Amino acid sequence: MTRPVEEDIVRRALVGVLMPTPSTLESTRKAQYGPKKKFRMTKRPPPEALEPVEVEPPPAHISILELLSSKTLSVCWSDPRSGHYADQVWRIGLARKDAFCVLTGRPIRRGDPVFRPRACETYFPANRNRMILASEVPGYARGIVLD
Repeated sequence: MTRPVEEDIVRRALVGVLMPTPSTLESTRKAQYGPKKKFRMTKRPPPEALEPVEVEPPPAHISILELLSSKTLSVCWSDPRSGHYADQVWRIGLARKDAFCVLTGRPIRRGDPVFRPRACETYFPANRNRMILASEVPGYARGIVLD
């Protein structure tokens, strides 16, 4: 007895989906082609730029082992929270956000040249967000390794 009623409900649902009434078509067209939102272009910094800088404690031990090239250096890093890296390669780049240098504690501003641990899709070190100011690396000056 309930079987024909269920089949009828399914049939009506399929007909409603496959052959919609003109009134439902009108409502969907209006929703799709409504007025576009206007976006205001401002010179305000993005919201993340206004957030306070997180001060992380310095690592227990950090030392620069050697300059490998004009763009990379080898660092020995040891910290109970982020682990031990005996010969970690750090690469030069620009700071993406404000932070503090792990060697000296000096402030780093967005856009300053800094060294960061090399990371990729398969290698994601725990200290990947830490930075060293390029001006604080002995023997490094404006992208040129001094001998």
